[in-house]
Amino acid sequence: MRDTRLRENTQTTQSERFSGNYAGDSAGNGNRNEFQRTQGNAAGTGAESSGLNRILKRTGLAFLGVFIAALIALSTLNSTSVVDTSDAAAEALEKGESAELKVGTRLLMKDQQMPGQDHIITHSSKKDTSELHIWDYAAEDGDYVQVLVDDVPLGDPFMIKNKPVTLTIPSSGVVKVLGTRDGGGGITYAVRYDLNSITYFNGMNEGEGNLYTLIRE
Repeated sequence: MRDTRLRENTQTTQSERFSGNYAGDSAGNGNRNEFQRTQGNAAGTGAESSGLNRILKRTGLAFLGVFIAALIALSTLNSTSVVDTSDAAAEALEKGESAELKVGTRLLMKDQQMPGQDHIITHSSKKDTSELHIWDYAAEDGDYVQVLVDDVPLGDPFMIKNKPVTLTIPSSGVVKVLGTRDGGGGITYAVRYDLNSITYFNGMNEGEGNLYTLIRE
């Protein structure tokens, strides 16, 4: 009887151990499966994030390329004006002045060295001041000038472009256009005086200047 109870207790204990081990193994397997699923989800999320980053990077580079191209096109558009090839333009290049051409007329695509000339401008205006308009009649290549009246600067040196810059000057005195920086090929510029409605197409080297003497008759 005692042996029978001992065998039953032994079998019960073994059964409980087996059940416990099985439950532990099942729980362990469950934890491992859950860990693997978590790792898989993390890997999937990482892959999706990496793919999204690549897409965003490509999109950003594409937009940057379009933006740079637009800036280049806009810069080219702003710095390019139509070259006048009329007989009046050809005559202006030959004589260095014109009473026919409009303010801002462009004569050349590229700079051509032009000998500098000084001019005497006589007029009958009774006004104390007038205006001059100055621009680059060839290529916008980084030429800088400074305008002085009776050796007093009207302002800092500035880059001349195809678009004219208008300055107020006295109706009598000596105007000097000084070349402060040559962007290449010599400094070429045009200046129109409202006092006599004549445009002068002139040129100089860096550090040199042209004089315009304004005399009221």
